[in-house]
Amino acid sequence: MEIARPQLPPESETSADPARMLLDEEVVGAAFRGVRFGALVREHLSVQGCRFTGCSFAGSVLGNSQFSDVLFRNCDFSNADLQGCSFHRVEFADCKLTGTGLAETTLNHLLFDRCKGEFANFAFSRLRTVRFAGCRMRSAAFGDCRFERVEFAQCELAAAEFFGTRLRGVSFADSDIRGIRVREIDSFELKGVKINVLQAAELARLLGVEIEE
Repeated sequence: MEIARPQLPPESETSADPARMLLDEEVVGAAFRGVRFGALVREHLSVQGCRFTGCSFAGSVLGNSQFSDVLFRNCDFSNADLQGCSFHRVEFADCKLTGTGLAETTLNHLLFDRCKGEFANFAFSRLRTVRFAGCRMRSAAFGDCRFERVEFAQCELAAAEFFGTRLRGVSFADSDIRGIRVREIDSFELKGVKINVLQAAELARLLGVEIEE
């Protein structure tokens, strides 16, 4: 699956003024390095063509904001509230997304690369052309999502929740899905999902299906 990468301007040698994220309605073409934004509270913020490296948004509230052509590298979004946000051509690399609220978001052409997303909440979101690569997503919530071209590659998804989400065409074959939470074995969520033989046996036992030796 080909994901469109962020279209970014040449990187500036100096870090942008952090006040832009506090005061501007639109932040365009900026590069922020090592900024601790703290509990930033903004709504309907527009961020375009920006780089964030080593920045912290832990506990921030950025609901219903829009992010286009943005690169987040080594950033901390722990317990941040991003509900209702829209992301287009965005990359999260080596980011911390523990407990991040991403419910009701729209994700289009996104890459999550080596991120830590335990207990992240994607419920009721639409994911279109999204790849999770080498991510730790233990107990993450993907309930009632709409998946269109979504990939999980070598991810830890133990105890992750997929209630109400159709998984047709999604492959978990090289990921850890122990204790994954879905409905019964013949539920619509599991129809067409791609798993390996060992995962099939584990999933059957989890859902109460007896396997004869």
